[in-house]
Amino acid sequence: MKVEQINEIDGEVELRITASVPEVEKAFEDGLQLFITQYEIEGSEDEAPVQRIYKALGNEEGRDAITSAVISFLLPFALEREEIIPMTSSNVNAESDPKQGEEFTFSVTVLPKPEFELTDYSPVEVSVPARTDVTESDIDMQIHMLAHEFATVKVDPETGEEEIIEPEVTDEWIKNTLQGTGVESVEQLRSQFRETSERVKNEQFENSKMSAIMAEYAKRFTGEISEKMTAAMTDDMYEAFKTEIANEGMTLMDFMLQQKTDEKQIRASLATQAENQLIQGFVLDAIFRHHKLKLELADLMSALGSLAPGDEEDAFETMQKTGRVFLLKEGASRMKAANWLMENSKINIIE
Repeated sequence: MKVEQINEIDGEVELRITASVPEVEKAFEDGLQLFITQYEIEGSEDEAPVQRIYKALGNEEGRDAITSAVISFLLPFALEREEIIPMTSSNVNAESDPKQGEEFTFSVTVLPKPEFELTDYSPVEVSVPARTDVTESDIDMQIHMLAHEFATVKVDPETGEEEIIEPEVTDEWIKNTLQGTGVESVEQLRSQFRETSERVKNEQFENSKMSAIMAEYAKRFTGEISEKMTAAMTDDMYEAFKTEIANEGMTLMDFMLQQKTDEKQIRASLATQAENQLIQGFVLDAIFRHHKLKLELADLMSALGSLAPGDEEDAFETMQKTGRVFLLKEGASRMKAANWLMENSKINIIE
């Protein structure tokens, strides 16, 4: 693969990328298969990916989809070759449609991830409230919430009034209702709820310490987050948000009516979150560089465990196939920097 930098304006870099015949062939195989899987393109398993896409989408739309899928597959490998982690990409142009058995050239404009420094790298001192204990009332509330999920509605035939009737959570009810969960008694259920609650409390406590530390280090960040970076991350977060509420069986309009908000307010909130996340990421990058931290295999495995718990090997294989190992390295380096901060900051616990 040949990658040329042909222009640079306001921090953005225009690249011309030429993929070799073998690279194009791989894009037509693996890249189109990824597209078919992602968009659930129907068709026979015996059909070649190209035929399957044309058959499902037609000639014009199919041609555009194939070009887009091939470029999407090749681009990460080009960026990895140039050691560029992109914040945004735009203005993708191809001199011609990609064809099997031929080289393929296209151009793209990317905004490489910038490097920022902090005004001070000395350890910080923070204070956080002590971890709260799990109480019996907490467990009672979870039992009540479980019972509410299995509640029935009884309608008074005379008045039409509805009455919500929750089941009594007993050993017998648990055996009949929670079959296959490994829980057979109220005692076991309470124990399971307590274990889960303790884990959540611990995570919340650790997160509160990290949040306090990052807030202090953010004060030492003096870089400027560009509007393009914030806008790109906001768009990604907005799409993820729509997917999340859709998975909960709710449309975006339903959510906006329920919360008495609109798209502008949602995007404004996400933009604030996006800017904060960008600053935190750049702070961790600076810590990693300044203290000359090094990635080891254990760091990569830990990052994989966070990205795809229980499915680390498949996740790593997919990253390798799609040229996205740089994302794993970025995540691992930031996790290592975060651990360094936790180990070296002075944390006062307020009882």
